[in-house]
Amino acid sequence: MKQFGSALIALACRTSQPDEREHAFRRLALFGRQLRRALASIKPLRNAWHFTKALRGQTRWRTYDQATYAKYIGANPDPWGYSSWSSGLTEQKIQMAIDMVSKLGRTFERALEIGCAQGAMTERLAPLCKELLAVDFVLVALERARARCVVNNVSFARWDLASDPVSGQFDLIVITDVLGSFGGRRDVRRARDKLITALTPGGYLLYGDFIGDNLAQRIHDSWLGRALLFRPGKILGIFNAHPALVQISRRNTEGHLLALFQKRTATDGALPV
Repeated sequence: MKQFGSALIALACRTSQPDEREHAFRRLALFGRQLRRALASIKPLRNAWHFTKALRGQTRWRTYDQATYAKYIGANPDPWGYSSWSSGLTEQKIQMAIDMVSKLGRTFERALEIGCAQGAMTERLAPLCKELLAVDFVLVALERARARCVVNNVSFARWDLASDPVSGQFDLIVITDVLGSFGGRRDVRRARDKLITALTPGGYLLYGDFIGDNLAQRIHDSWLGRALLFRPGKILGIFNAHPALVQISRRNTEGHLLALFQKRTATDGALPV
């Protein structure tokens, strides 16, 4: 098509007869209109292709089973991108989470971090807690976290949110980048109820999840994404639906959603001062 257009231009320039030149330019104009229509039809197809690939990627990583996830982490020296392009997004999430918790202006007696990964959040939470239990179901992650966080008030344990009971009561529970690939609505409700039971009255729960880049967020907000994906916004709604929790703040970073909840007291449902 490109060669045909070039030939038309050359023909129009070489033609000496006015009628022939006008005819050549009419053909050139017609070719231009056909070319614009062809390109206009290609662009939506190209956009749809990229959208479909991104949607497939979203559905795949959000349905990882634990065995596959553990295998991926064990084979990758930096699975959470601490030293790659995504390190900035991770740092934004951690900094925002610490800021939200720090603004509460208190030291927590006993805190629980679920999904501690390699301990990047753990080492920043530790100064805010008298005792911090950091858990993960992947042994390799725990080994790396222990090597990273050698402090007296932090302990580590292998623990599975889906099957293991919570050990004791906590006045702060932090869970980020876990529930987005945890399962469906029923699974998240069970996990939510387990965490609320382990939270002391007046205690705080910080939930966070990866919402992705601009393309991923467009997918989440599309009608197809709303129909097929279990998005962080839906998970947030499940937490907000529990009568024992009150959302006291919410923040969005470039790639994450974070929400801080407080558990009501048992006396009259009012929040402690």
